Amino acid sequence: MKMMKMSHLFLLDFVVVLLVLIASASADAEHAEEDVVPPKEIIPHPDLPDFQEGVTVRVLDRLESCARVAASGNWLELQFVAKQMNDDGENYEEFDSTESRGRPLYIAVDDKEKLPGLTEGLRDVCVGEKREITIQAGSPLMQVDPRSAGLNQPQTDRPAVYEVMVRSILDQQPVNMFAKIDLDSNNELSREELKTYFREHGLEGMTDDDTLDIVVEGLIRSNDMDNNDHLSDAEFPHPYEHIEL
Repeated sequence: MKMMKMSHLFLLDFVVVLLVLIASASADAEHAEEDVVPPKEIIPHPDLPDFQEGVTVRVLDRLESCARVAASGNWLELQFVAKQMNDDGENYEEFDSTESRGRPLYIAVDDKEKLPGLTEGLRDVCVGEKREITIQAGSPLMQVDPRSAGLNQPQTDRPAVYEVMVRSILDQQPVNMFAKIDLDSNNELSREELKTYFREHGLEGMTDDDTLDIVVEGLIRSNDMDNNDHLSDAEFPHPYEHIEL
């Protein structure tokens, strides 16, 4: 029995490694021509633009030189902490962050739906720059698109403050393993979707039903925080293509 449990744990660890390998292979194939190395010439830090009403921005930190400025068509890899004032009106409380998610957030520079106030506050940002972005209460730029996974909806009756650091700027959308597995696009992964993906993309020994049942069951039990027998985008430990700053 002990050996069987160890075997199951090994298989669960193996499937996480497998996901990373698959993502890496997909990234290599999709971005083989992409130049992700920042240009060598020093780019002066741009002045902050005039932001739309309802969004204020303060620069908290930046590198000595601006290696790359975000432009239309780019994707940003972000570290962030999001806070709002408590009901007592005195203390801020965190309601979303990359630390709580266990992974960075990727967002398109041109994305005006996921959280328009955040992308507005990231205009002309540099790699390595840290900003405090405040979206004012009642602003239409506060509204998160309900069809868009990846960000929690702030309360709209009080300002939302995002402390954001740009880890990297990508030329193309990073590989999203969750979207690849989510065959019905309902923002949840079922057992059957997971098994289908592993069956089609698995390595040797990952195609028989008994092994797939063990791996998928372990993956769901380890990550299904709301106990609904599915994995949401926030619950699934999916890897993206990762590029260090």
